[in-house]
Amino acid sequence: MLFIAATLWQQTIHESGHFIAALLLHSQDVTLYHNYVAHDMSSLDMTSRIIIAAAGPLSSLLVGIVFQFICSRFDKRNSRFLFLLYMSAFGYINFGGYLLISPIFTGGDTGFIFQQLGFPLWLSILFALGGVVFLFYSMKMLSHFFVEMASVDILNDVKNRKQFIDALIQYPIYLGIAATVLLNLPAPVFLSLLYPICSPFTLFWGYGYLTNGQYSIANANKAFDQWTKIQPGVVILFILSILVNRLLVFGLHF
Repeated sequence: MLFIAATLWQQTIHESGHFIAALLLHSQDVTLYHNYVAHDMSSLDMTSRIIIAAAGPLSSLLVGIVFQFICSRFDKRNSRFLFLLYMSAFGYINFGGYLLISPIFTGGDTGFIFQQLGFPLWLSILFALGGVVFLFYSMKMLSHFFVEMASVDILNDVKNRKQFIDALIQYPIYLGIAATVLLNLPAPVFLSLLYPICSPFTLFWGYGYLTNGQYSIANANKAFDQWTKIQPGVVILFILSILVNRLLVFGLHF
């Protein structure tokens, strides 16, 4: 539930970045949907169009940075912390993912920007490789937070730690993809479905560090038994996330 909620909220913030930029730059008929923003760009110059396209990925990058900072200041390792951690991960994944696909999907945010700036293919590929490096190191950077959700006993046992990490990463990915693909319908373009299908697998890029890395037991979860139970707040967040997503299917128009 936390995985799905974080995916939906990160996506909403990303699209809100486009939405706010379009309003500030006086685009016409601006409408925020669950997975895209519709607006009339005919009156805008190219600089304004590039700024609007960049606002989404930059909003995602900001989500990654802000939520990672909050996680670094968060003492407890509970459901709230896990939601914040997923938000940071998905923010980074969305930003790096757009760099990664820029040479292929020129209609995507970064692909559009690079095309309008006249980047040659080799330069777009270079940025895509930069996206790969960024995603790898951002997942590595967040890995210790995931591991710290475990108890001392789990942290000290490699086999148990792998099972625990699978519960935090692998199983939510498979179930979360199925749910978020459905929640991305209707989709205006194929890219709107490609993101929820492919992007969560980026969490696996730090899998080796999660399962085999050396971590201090000083930061192990001391309240492990409390957060593993389903809590009313988690259910409420999950339901609210889906309601907001479904309401935005009809669009928020300005």
